[in-house]
Amino acid sequence: MAKQVKMENVDRISGLHDSILIHILSFLSAKQVIRTSILSTRWRYLFALLPNLHFDFEGDLWRRGYTSYRHIDIYSYGCLVDKMLITHNMTNIDKLRLKCRTMIDPDRFHAWISAAVHRGVKHLDLNISPGKFTTRPAVLFTCRTLVTLKLCMEFDFVLDVPKGAHFPNLKTIHLEEVNFSNDDSVKSLLSGCTSLEDLVIEKFLMSNISNFNISHRLLKRLTLLYTYQSDYSWITIDAPNLVYLEYDDELVAGYSLQNLQSLVKADIDISNSLEVDGSTFFRGICNVRSLILSDTSLELLLSCEPLPVFANLVKLKIHCSNDLRPYYDQWEKGLETLLSSLPELEKLEFNQEALISLPEKVPSCLLSKLKSIKISGFTDERDCIGKAKYFLKNGRALEKLTIRTALRCSEERKSKISKVLSASPRESKHLCIFIF
Repeated sequence: MAKQVKMENVDRISGLHDSILIHILSFLSAKQVIRTSILSTRWRYLFALLPNLHFDFEGDLWRRGYTSYRHIDIYSYGCLVDKMLITHNMTNIDKLRLKCRTMIDPDRFHAWISAAVHRGVKHLDLNISPGKFTTRPAVLFTCRTLVTLKLCMEFDFVLDVPKGAHFPNLKTIHLEEVNFSNDDSVKSLLSGCTSLEDLVIEKFLMSNISNFNISHRLLKRLTLLYTYQSDYSWITIDAPNLVYLEYDDELVAGYSLQNLQSLVKADIDISNSLEVDGSTFFRGICNVRSLILSDTSLELLLSCEPLPVFANLVKLKIHCSNDLRPYYDQWEKGLETLLSSLPELEKLEFNQEALISLPEKVPSCLLSKLKSIKISGFTDERDCIGKAKYFLKNGRALEKLTIRTALRCSEERKSKISKVLSASPRESKHLCIFIF
C-alpha cells in the first residue's frame, strides 16, 4: 500500500518533454499561462518558450466577469504582456496576436513591437486602440522575418511608412481602419514588400490620398472594402500576377486598371452611383474567368457605352439584394443584355428578377456553351415560367437547370412548376432539372 501511495504522488506531467508542455500551455489564456510558473521550478520559465502569444485584454476580463475597464486593470494587463514579451525573451516568436481596444500607453506599445521584431516574429496581428501618435518604432519597417501583418486600429491611426521600409518575407497584409499619410506612404509600403501576395485594405479614409496606387508584380489577391471620402481620389491597380480581386465600395473619381490579364476571379459590389462612368473599371477586369456581381454592379455595368465583352468568362453569379428588388421593374435592361457579351459562359446563377425580358436574339453562349443555370427567387407566375422555358428551348449544351423557389412558394406550387417545366420542349438531350 505504501508503494502505491508513493506512485500516486509522482508528478508525471512535469516529467514530459518541453514541447509537450508548451503545447498544453498553448490552450490557456495569457494569465493562466503566467500562473503555471508558480507550480514548481520546472514550470517557472516554461511560459517564455511559447512560440505563439495571444493577448486578448477585453476577452480575458470578460471571462473573469468584468464589464468595465479600470486604469488598474489596464496597467496590470500591460505588466503581464511585459513579462511574457520583454522580460523573458528566451525564444523566437512565431505569432503575436494582441487585442486591446482600450487606450494603451504609446511607449509601452512601441516597446512590445520592438521586442517582437527582435525576437523574429513571423505573424503579427494587432487589434488595438493606440490613440493619436506617430508610427514608431522604425524597427518595424525593417522586419526581415515578418510573413503576415494584420493591423486593425481606429480611424485616428495614420500609417506613415518611411522610404526605407523593407519587408523581404512579408506575403500577407491586412489593414483595417488604418489610414495612410499620403500617396508616398502607400508606395513605400508596397515597394518594400518584395514578396507580397495577398493585400486586404478595409475601412480606410482616402482624404490624404490623391492616387491610391497598388502596383506590384507578385501580388495575387487584392481585397478593397469600404473606403471613405474618396470622391476626389483615383485607384490604380497594376498587378500582372493578380488572380483574385474583391471590390466592395462606391465608385471613386477615376480608375486605372492595367496588366490584369492573369485575373481568374472577381467579386464586385459597387454601390449604385450612375453619375460616374464605370466603363474604365469593367474594361480593366474583362479578362476574368469567374465573376460575381451585385445587382447594383450589374446596373452600372449595363450603363457602360459600349458594353465591355468578357471574352474569357465561364462563370457568372448575380447576387441580388432584397432591398432593391422593388426597383427592378424600373430597370431599362437587365441580365439579358449582358449575355450577348459573354461568348464563353458555361455556368450562370441569378435571381429571376435580374432578367428583365427575354433576349430578342439568342445569345451565342446559350446556343453552344452554357451547361449549368441556377435561377433563384422562382415562382409559378407565367412570366417566371417563361424565363425557364426560354433556356430549355435554346440551351443546346445545357446539362443542369436548378430552380430555387421563393420562400412563399408552397409545395403545391413547386409541384406545378415541376410538371410544367418537365413537359416543356428542350433542345438538350442530357438535361436534368432540379427544383427545391
